[in-house]
Amino acid sequence: MLIAEVNGERCKATKGAKGICPYCKSEVIAKCGEHKIAHWAHKSRKVCDTWHDKETEWHLMWKNYFPESWQEIIKYDQTTGEKHIADVCTEKGFTLEFQHSAIKPEERRSREAFYRNMNWVVDCTRCKNDFKRFIKNIDSSSIARAIFPIRIPSLNNMQIGNIIEVYYPEDIFQKSWLDSSVPVIFDFKGLNQLDNTNDIRNFIFCLLPLNVNSKRYVIQISISNFVANAKTGSWEIFVNNQTDILKQFIENQKRVIQQYGTRNTRHRIMLS
Repeated sequence: MLIAEVNGERCKATKGAKGICPYCKSEVIAKCGEHKIAHWAHKSRKVCDTWHDKETEWHLMWKNYFPESWQEIIKYDQTTGEKHIADVCTEKGFTLEFQHSAIKPEERRSREAFYRNMNWVVDCTRCKNDFKRFIKNIDSSSIARAIFPIRIPSLNNMQIGNIIEVYYPEDIFQKSWLDSSVPVIFDFKGLNQLDNTNDIRNFIFCLLPLNVNSKRYVIQISISNFVANAKTGSWEIFVNNQTDILKQFIENQKRVIQQYGTRNTRHRIMLS
């Protein structure tokens, strides 16, 4: 964890410091090495929030993309009293959960129901074959094709990437994420330093929760643009807008197909 309470204040770890976990109120100690990001660790092996993934350098890196005041925010359900630590929660209540390890479907669904307005960010460097499977299939024109480039005013009219129409998504992404009710962002770069600026791993890929006839839709965006627009609140608006546009696009396609089928039926009747 990055944040602990020291004398009642939220503080980051400094060498030799001791603090209190804001969630379980047990003692934590600072871990400040030369090669790892400074963080806090529970003095005992006590299980804190059962939803909290075992923290890795990848977790800490992603958290540090955002303001300290947004990191590790305790969220409450006023009705049930249930509480959990959100990895990042913006001032507008938008939650990001960073997931490195495998997660059980029932826990994933519970987190989505609890946080509601959230996105997942998934570490795809944990499984060696994830990127190989992704790059093999996403580059195939028979499986995926770009529908249109993204350019909208809410993102400063910047060219961001593509919305990609994906066929056979189970061949591209981890199956455990395909039925998520919220957007899932796949990070194939992780902690790797890439010399090639054109490497596709410099982008992250957001799988929208929009499943139509086994087709899925993916937003390609650079990590820096994602972080910048998540900070301003533009990302939420953007994803909602693009989802609405895609729904309209899909409905138009259906109407064209239906009209084409109706014309063919009438033509056959006239010929009979």
